Amino acid sequence: MQALETLVRDASALAAGGPLPLTADEAEVARQMQICNACRYCEGYCAVFPAMTMRRSFTEGDLTHLANLCHGCKGCYHACQYAPPHAFGINIPATFAELRQESYAKNAWPAPMGRLFERNGTIVSLLAARPDTDAERSHLAALAGALALDDATVARLHLLVGVSRPPAGDRGGRS
Repeated sequence: MQALETLVRDASALAAGGPLPLTADEAEVARQMQICNACRYCEGYCAVFPAMTMRRSFTEGDLTHLANLCHGCKGCYHACQYAPPHAFGINIPATFAELRQESYAKNAWPAPMGRLFERNGTIVSLLAARPDTDAERSHLAALAGALALDDATVARLHLLVGVSRPPAGDRGGRS
């Protein structure tokens, strides 16, 4: 139901000729960017700040672009006079990391792969698993089932990351 409400809100904004409304995370990043734009202490730290100074207000595309310019060094966080415990609570690296995660999931191709960003650790564990016993195979199958991944999808994921798994009867030279 929430997705339908979001679609209706976005359609209304586009029909009115305005930009799409920002999500809660995007609105928080925009708030922090406006404070940073006023201060400009971190202007020379990385590519985010010169790009930020060209704007006074930020659209979804602007924020995603800025988030992808950030490489998470946290230099601006440690230098920021408005970082927590200040009331403004500026933490650009953390908010950009959340926004990058959302944008990666949203723009992943093929689209079903976007779900993998939500449970990255689980997927990496699933890809790296080499079950030796029937019990381990059943646990791995249960995990893949919980993620709604079929055997073909798991096999394609293994091919994507270059993990070779021995056939079910072969133990890969282990005894």
